[in-house]
Amino acid sequence: MYTNTVTEARIAIPADSFDLVAALITRLGGQIMDEAGDTVTIPPIPESERVGRMLRGLRLREGLTQKELAKTLGVPQSHISAYEKNKRPIPTAKAEQLAALLHTVPGHFLARAV
Repeated sequence: MYTNTVTEARIAIPADSFDLVAALITRLGGQIMDEAGDTVTIPPIPESERVGRMLRGLRLREGLTQKELAKTLGVPQSHISAYEKNKRPIPTAKAEQLAALLHTVPGHFLARAV
């Protein structure tokens, strides 16, 4: 649950990991300090968009097209498109397959109760 309480941390990470950490902060909501030292507040992704955005981001991270992912899962490409647009819920069994394929956890693909 998002609160206005912020814990501040200053971390040092390899430069090639910055985009991954920024994506995590974007997913969770938070703040990032830009190069000028200005703080940029990032609200959490609305739950209604989270699953589709997560799927698309992880699919792209793995370098897969919707068609390739659909073939691996044994579903039509239109299903992947609908999942990414949050027009179709991802069944638990498919969430588990996606998690294994995209190196993450099934919960990223399952809608949470709001």
